[in-house]
Amino acid sequence: MKKRRINTTISQEHYKLLKKHVEKHGTQQKVLETAIECLENNSKQYPPLSIEEKFWMRIGREIKDLLVIFNKNTARMLLETADIEGFREYVNDQKPLEFTCEWWYNKPIKELSLQELVDGIIMGMNILGPKDTINHIENDDCHTIIITNNLGINMAKIMAMEFESLFKSYNTQAEIHFSKRAVFLKIFKRSND
Repeated sequence: MKKRRINTTISQEHYKLLKKHVEKHGTQQKVLETAIECLENNSKQYPPLSIEEKFWMRIGREIKDLLVIFNKNTARMLLETADIEGFREYVNDQKPLEFTCEWWYNKPIKELSLQELVDGIIMGMNILGPKDTINHIENDDCHTIIITNNLGINMAKIMAMEFESLFKSYNTQAEIHFSKRAVFLKIFKRSND
C-alpha cells in the first residue's frame, strides 16, 4: 500500500489525547489511521436523517408535554363516539394542517408551491397522521393521494375536514372522497404549477 506523508499542527489538548492513545496503539500514525477508520465507520452507521426524522427532531421538545399516546383500539373506540361537528369547529378555528405546513416551510400557506403543499400533506400524514398507508401519484393535471387507515369512518371524516380546510386556505381545486378505511384526494394543478 502506498503511503502519504502529512504534516499538521494540533492543539495542546489534542496532543495530550494523541499521546494517551499512542500508548495503546504504538505510533501516532496508527492512532491517526484508527481515528479515520472510526470516523468512516460511524458515518456509515448513521445515515443522514430523513425529512420525517428532521421534523420529529424539530418538534420533539415542543410536543413532549402535550403528547398522549394510546393504542389504536382505544383510538378507534374514542373516534366512534367523537363529536365530529365539534371537531369541525376546531379545524375551522385552529387550521391544524395549515399550521403544520406553514410551520415546516416557514412561510404563509398561500406562498407554498403546489409541490410543497403535496409534500407537506405526505410528510404530515407520515409523521402525525393516523395512516396505515399513503400513496401519491402525479400526472399531468393532478396529484392523487390515497391514505388508508383502520380507525373507522369518523377518522376518515376528520381527515376529510382537515383537507377541505387546507385546500380552501390554499385556494386550490381538489376533490375529496372517503370511505370507512380510506381518504382519496385529487389535487388539481393550476396552469402555473
